[in-house]
Amino acid sequence: MLYFILRLFSSIPLAALQVIGACIGLLIYLCSPQYRRRLYKNHQNAASYSGFKLTPWRVAAESGMMIADTLWIWRHPKSSINKVSIENLDQIIELSKSGNGLIVLASHLGGFEIVPRIFAQHTRATVMYRPARKEWVNDLMLKSRKHSQMVFVEANIGGVRQIKRALVKGEVVGLLADQVPSVGDGVWAKFFNQYAYTTTFPIKLARQANVAILFVGAERLGLGKGWRIRSRLMPEAFPDCLVDACREMNQYFEEMIVSKPHQYMWSYNRYKRPAGAEIAPIE
Repeated sequence: MLYFILRLFSSIPLAALQVIGACIGLLIYLCSPQYRRRLYKNHQNAASYSGFKLTPWRVAAESGMMIADTLWIWRHPKSSINKVSIENLDQIIELSKSGNGLIVLASHLGGFEIVPRIFAQHTRATVMYRPARKEWVNDLMLKSRKHSQMVFVEANIGGVRQIKRALVKGEVVGLLADQVPSVGDGVWAKFFNQYAYTTTFPIKLARQANVAILFVGAERLGLGKGWRIRSRLMPEAFPDCLVDACREMNQYFEEMIVSKPHQYMWSYNRYKRPAGAEIAPIE
């Protein structure tokens, strides 16, 4: 029943759904002190460091739009592709079809849910995801993400093996690399001048497979107008030191986020310390 209700809700025009999402985002920001404190603190720190304007209310609204985007993309897979403009399209097609494999790294920016569908237009894509805590949310994600050219694998040992097999076959793999990993799977590296426990999996994967790495962001355009895909290819391999490599990866994300800082998910607990992890360095 809930799946049906959400499908019905997401069937309204994108612009209207984004407005509703913005209202919900603002309502959560207004009513949840914990959510408000985290969003404001993370956004303020990054704004002070990078020099962009502090706009917490807009961030809250656009965080709600992010949910609206996701629901609409799930409900309208073909129409959502038609609402995407892609920079460096020739490069993306070439890398996707090369048969050499490609690692695509994205963050929680704008309409990030559209990213794997762009690559699935040209080749098979295997995407790693972290299951939701609530079973019904996880079921909704899996049902809504079904695609003949996309495979979603959980962030566990089995998923890691599937990702590696996909690269061996010369396919595209996608990772949301700004998520906090489990203890032992990351290192402390600066993200907007604060230490964040950062996943080392993309770096280790790139070293083993020796494939190209493409950073991708999906910026939201005006109401109902869709998204713009921006990408940047890493010109050379990551540094040997894992901490330096993770810092460099975070810098790529920072550069993309700074162009549209109000569209990033600042409410995410990016700077938390995973259970059992060592304390972050003190300066």
